[in-house]
Amino acid sequence: MNADHSPPTRLALPLSAEGYAHANEAFRQCWTADRAEVLAFMRQHLPTTSANNLHVLGFGVGDGEFDVQIIAALRAAFPTTTINYIAVEPNTAQLQRFAERMRTEAVQLTQHPLQAEEYTVEGEFDLIHYIHALYHMPGSEARLLRDALAGLRPGGKLLIALSSERGGIYQLMGQFWERIDYSFFTTGLFGQESLRATLAEIGVPYTAEIYPDVAIDVGPCFDPDSDLGRHLLNFLLQAAIDQAPEDLRQDVLDALDALAPNIDGRRLLSHPSGVFVVTPPPAGV
Repeated sequence: MNADHSPPTRLALPLSAEGYAHANEAFRQCWTADRAEVLAFMRQHLPTTSANNLHVLGFGVGDGEFDVQIIAALRAAFPTTTINYIAVEPNTAQLQRFAERMRTEAVQLTQHPLQAEEYTVEGEFDLIHYIHALYHMPGSEARLLRDALAGLRPGGKLLIALSSERGGIYQLMGQFWERIDYSFFTTGLFGQESLRATLAEIGVPYTAEIYPDVAIDVGPCFDPDSDLGRHLLNFLLQAAIDQAPEDLRQDVLDALDALAPNIDGRRLLSHPSGVFVVTPPPAGV
C-alpha cells in the first residue's frame, strides 16, 4: 500500500464579525498597550495645516476606542478647526460600536464598511492612520501605503502602529501555521520588520519609536471557566480556538505555556510594538 504523502488538511476556524469583536476587546483588556506612547508620538508629529478643516482617514478603526483619543489629541492641538473623520472598517459589528462611540464626538463623520483594499483614497488628508491594522491586508501593504502617501496634503502625516514580528503572537501562530487555515494571510504576518522593508522599497524616509516592553497578560487563557481567556485565546491565534478539537486547543495552551512562563504570578507574553510616521517629500523633490 502506498503511503499518503499529501500535506495535512489545515483546519478552518474563522472568527465571525461578532467573535472577532469579542476577541479584540479581550485582547485590549489584557494588553499592557502602547496607546499613551502612540498618542505622545503623534503629538510630536502633528500635521501642519492652516485650513479650517482637518481631514482624517482611519483604516481598520475597529470599535473606535482609540480613535476617540486621537480626536481628543487633535482637538487639543487645533481647537478652532472642524475635524472631518472618515473611518474604514470591514467588521460591521465593530463599526456599529464605532458609530455609537462617535455620537458624543463633535466631528463630521463618514463610515465605510469596507476592506482597506476596497477603499479608494480620494481628496487630500492631513492625517491618515493604520493603527495596528496592516496585519490584515496581506499582499496589499505597499500599494495601500503608496495610496495613503499620495492622498496626503502638503504637511500631512501617515501614522502607522505595528507589533514586532518577533512578538509572542507571531511565534504562537507560527507554530500552528500547518494545522490552522491561515490562507487569508497569504504572504505571512506583516509587522514592524516588514514595514521597514516596504518603506525602503517605496523610498520614503520615516521616523519610528519602538516599545520593547509591551506584553499581553495571558493568564486568563489557562482558566477553563474564563470567558475572557476564551476570547483572548481566539485573538492570539486569530482563529476560533474555542471551536477547535480538544487536542488542538490543548496543544495551543501548551505552546502558550512555553512562550509565557509563570513569573511572579503573571503570565506575560512578550508583544513589542512601535509607531512610525511618514511625511511625503514636497512635490518635485
